[in-house]
Formats: sequence, C-alpha cells, structure tokens
Amino acid sequence: MRPFHLLRPLAPIAAACLLTFASAVAHSATVPTAAAATTAAAEDTVPPNTPPTSQADVDRLIAYGKKHGVQTPAGWMPLILPSIRGHIQSPETDDVVQLMYNDEQKLAGAVMVTFTPGGGGYASILKTFEYGDADGNPARLSMIEPGDYLPACHPGNACQKVHIANQAVGLCFGEASCRILYYEGKEMRDVVMTD
Repeated sequence: MRPFHLLRPLAPIAAACLLTFASAVAHSATVPTAAAATTAAAEDTVPPNTPPTSQADVDRLIAYGKKHGVQTPAGWMPLILPSIRGHIQSPETDDVVQLMYNDEQKLAGAVMVTFTPGGGGYASILKTFEYGDADGNPARLSMIEPGDYLPACHPGNACQKVHIANQAVGLCFGEASCRILYYEGKEMRDVVMTD
C-alpha cells in the first residue's frame, strides 16, 4: 500500500473536505464569544464524535490527542481512509483505529489510539504489513461485534471457535485475507478468518 498511490486520487476529496471544514470554521466565527467558549470547552472534554474519513477529521483527532498527551507512533502518518471507532480494549475505553504508513520503514499498518476514561490515553500499532502486501488487495478496516467466531481451518487440523468479549478490529485485504484483531484480557490476539 504505497501512500503516494492512495493520496493522489484522494486529493480532490481531501481538498473538498478541507473547504467544508474551513467554511464551518468561518461560519462559527460569527458565534458570540460566550457561546464559542462553551463550544470549545465541550470539544475539549470528548474525542471527535465520528471516525476520521477526511484529512480535516484526522487533523482534529491528532490535535485532540496531542492536547491530551496522546502521540501517534513516531514516523507514522495517517492514510486518508475510513477508520473505525469502538470499545476494543475494554468497555471503558474509547478506541479509534486507522490505517497509517511509515515511509522510512516501508510499512503500513493498523494503529489504535486509545482514550482512557480519566483523560489522556496512548497509541499502539496493532498489525503491520509491507506496502506491497496491499497493492492488489487494498486494506480496509471493519468493526467486529463481540461473539464466537470460527477461524479458517486447513484440512486435517481441528478448529475451535474463538470467543471475542469486546468489539474487535476486522483487517481485510480485498477478499483474499481477513483477520480479526481482538483483546483477550490485556493481550492482543490475531485470528485468520479467510485465506
């Protein structure tokens, strides 16, 4: 998944989103000072309400994270692709997962930013893959609900269902391969669903 191949076709979409965001900011400039202060205070206490789907959304999420001491991993930049949001680590955390890339390491991956109930949080890399792994089958994320799932089984091997207690991350490459990334207690697990 080479980021420059993805960014070029998405540039017009990102530009339109930035214009929409700029228009909203210009419109909000006419709000009286007291109302603006109330809005700013409310925005300061909770993460953005929607998963980032544009560069403006990504910028807002990163700004919110930095303001609350959450830094994305060094050298990792977000791809302008849909992300997911849920309670992945535990029912108490607010987790946002997005696809990112590290040009220096020639890697891409799923990165999770976790906001904790007491404020603050942290970022972690859930799964990495090489750029070339996603050339023919682009990566995409999906939210997996709690439940029992049967992993991909090879002939001659016994397979048992895997129980997932919290929401989880579905990471698929086209229709060729899908994985579920989930937490069992405090440990990250990875199960292949299709091969």
